[in-house]
Amino acid sequence: MVDDLVDEVCEGYLIKHLDGSLWVVKGCYHLSDGLVAVPRLYGGVKIKRLNDAYSIIMRYYRHYVRFVRELGRYVPVVPLRDISAVVSPLDVVRRVKELGRVELINTAVELLDLIVCGCGCTAGFSGSLAGGYFREDSDIDIVVYSNTSKCYELLRRLRGEGVLKPMDRNLAYIEYLEVGEGGDEGLIELMMRRVLQGVFKGYRYTIRLVNCEDPGTLVSDYVVIPDETLILRVVDNSHSYTTPAIYWCELISPTTYYSSRVKLVTHRIRYSELGVGTLLRTRTPLYVLSNYNVVNLDIADLTHII
Repeated sequence: MVDDLVDEVCEGYLIKHLDGSLWVVKGCYHLSDGLVAVPRLYGGVKIKRLNDAYSIIMRYYRHYVRFVRELGRYVPVVPLRDISAVVSPLDVVRRVKELGRVELINTAVELLDLIVCGCGCTAGFSGSLAGGYFREDSDIDIVVYSNTSKCYELLRRLRGEGVLKPMDRNLAYIEYLEVGEGGDEGLIELMMRRVLQGVFKGYRYTIRLVNCEDPGTLVSDYVVIPDETLILRVVDNSHSYTTPAIYWCELISPTTYYSSRVKLVTHRIRYSELGVGTLLRTRTPLYVLSNYNVVNLDIADLTHII
């Protein structure tokens, strides 16, 4: 049963482990015998920080960590044999709607219907609504799997009309404290401007527009510079709103590499919707390919907007 779903599983899906824990699937690339994922609910406790998720992995699931050449790094891969069920964001919509008569549920369903009807996309619920561990003050997490460019334009229009509101500084700071692992308080300003995150009828929302046409994998031979401090300038942000977000950047510093072209990849919503001209300083592995370089912000030790 689980084996039959492997080809369609991607960012936004949840998996139920045989030990009762709940894991969230990460990215678009997976192996034939397992899924790249991190724990979201362990021992009945919600895990929101990625650092905390990896601490649990290294303590209890260290044997899951494998090097995946196409991703260029070690990642946790949950074996299919340890998965009891796969939770699709699309399949939970009916279950969530049946709950009804709860303000959070009614608001979430209204927002989902607004998106689906407005851009004709395929979308569903992820996060606590999909996992069943939501509270009345939980966020609304929606994942969209088709018509992503049309959906993004719809979200921009709804923000302009005031239907979707930006987070104020207080809410943005709370979100920053909840999910931030050190990093850059400049992310708060980005969060306040971001269309993919905001407030709908009093509830915080996050919307992921998943596009796996470019899964952000390393498609040719590469050399890894394991720890490099880089300054990058965004020159093309045409896929800044998708998951994964893909940017083309100019390598400002150092200038010792053959190519100054850098493909910047991230699955983290905090680095979505960066504008052309944005400067970043990051300390991260650099993957050197024949015609360009690749940086994955998800594994950077430190990233600052400058």
